[in-house]
Amino acid sequence: MLRLVYIRPGIVEWHEVPELALRGAAEALVRPIASSVCDLDLRILAGRTPFLGPFAFGHECVAEVLEVGAAVRGVHPGDRVVVPWHINCGGCDRCRTGLTAHCRTVPAGAMFGLPAGGEWGGLFDEVVRVPYADAMLHPLPHDIDPAAAVSAGDNLTLGLELLRGHLRRRPGARVLVLGGGGSVALYGAQLAAALGAGRVLYLDTDRARRAVAAGGGAETHAGPPVPSLGEFDVVFDSAFDAERLADSIALLAPEGVVESSGVYFERVELPLFRMYVQGVTFHTARANAGPHVPAVLDLIRRRRIDPARVVSETLPIADATTALAAPSLKPLFVRASLGSARAGTSARTA
Repeated sequence: MLRLVYIRPGIVEWHEVPELALRGAAEALVRPIASSVCDLDLRILAGRTPFLGPFAFGHECVAEVLEVGAAVRGVHPGDRVVVPWHINCGGCDRCRTGLTAHCRTVPAGAMFGLPAGGEWGGLFDEVVRVPYADAMLHPLPHDIDPAAAVSAGDNLTLGLELLRGHLRRRPGARVLVLGGGGSVALYGAQLAAALGAGRVLYLDTDRARRAVAAGGGAETHAGPPVPSLGEFDVVFDSAFDAERLADSIALLAPEGVVESSGVYFERVELPLFRMYVQGVTFHTARANAGPHVPAVLDLIRRRRIDPARVVSETLPIADATTALAAPSLKPLFVRASLGSARAGTSARTA
């Protein structure tokens, strides 16, 4: 089978690797039919992370189920599913409380698409082994296009997880979205509006991204974050820009919140005394995507959000090696479904 492997900045290659088989009754084999890059993937491709190749590449996909183990009940061969980026069992104390990115059953950091916590393959691979099918896989309703749900296991769901609680506690809250890192901020702007924000302002120096945000209903501005833009209750940071992050804190209302989804590898200086005076809460963490996938799919079905608006181009997955040399904002790579050719019956453990 073919695996997409990150080699070095700007270089990914298809490698032939051994065929996968089920190893346990709770597992499934799936075939990604729509894959895309997350914001961290874009930084990896640009050489702006400490991660060195080679390793299996890819965090986001919608897949079709090929085979399932004898104990799997939630999905069946032929189903289309959202595949969350992190590996989790669903049964440990952390998983039961929604902390699926911190599952005790697997090594810390276990995920698809990065060599952290073991080797699990990537979500561009021809076939992916999912070790806990019922805990991890989410059936995709037939009326949702995979293009709209391709990021539901990662970047799209991140915004809902980080924003929903604040907007429930503060209906009509004003949300400042710091864009620039990729798709997370664009999804976050749509989600903030859908979840009841009173004002959503998207800041980004890139005109094309601002146009996408405006099409999703947000106010837009090139920045920088200055007091004349107004006061906000929540800052949603996906800029990968430490200076903008620090400057945005001056725009927070008393007891305001910063939700930083940016992955910062460098040291970041924050205005801690201002944060102390204002009572600012700062939160950053790996996303626990799995528990929030159903809510995101519901928003798509009810047309409260349109994630496909963020997709910049659609290409055959065979073109990934050339397209990812200099990727666009959110390329979508598609692979033909096998239909009933293989996805016909449950499999025995191999």
